[in-house]
Amino acid sequence: MHGKTTRCRLHALLISKKRGRKPGPLTPDGLTQAFSDIRDSTDLKFGANPPPFHEIRSLASRLYEKERGEEFAQRLLGHKNLTMTKKYLDARGAEYVMV
Repeated sequence: MHGKTTRCRLHALLISKKRGRKPGPLTPDGLTQAFSDIRDSTDLKFGANPPPFHEIRSLASRLYEKERGEEFAQRLLGHKNLTMTKKYLDARGAEYVMV
């Protein structure tokens, strides 16, 4: 577990430095913007509506829920309330396609 924590802190530091911030806690907006910047710096083509950070997080939660169950997904997302987790687990008719 210690290794994962260290890697998370390293990634947070890299995102902070890339954004010109002093190292420290990430904000939700800062993380979302860093995700968008990194996504847009790739050669991948997404069209007019590229996936935002929360859509990727929602997809990950649905995959974990399918594999490990709803309770695991809720703990992973860090939600105290199951209602919020259920919002992330709802694909809203936009299921992924395996290519």
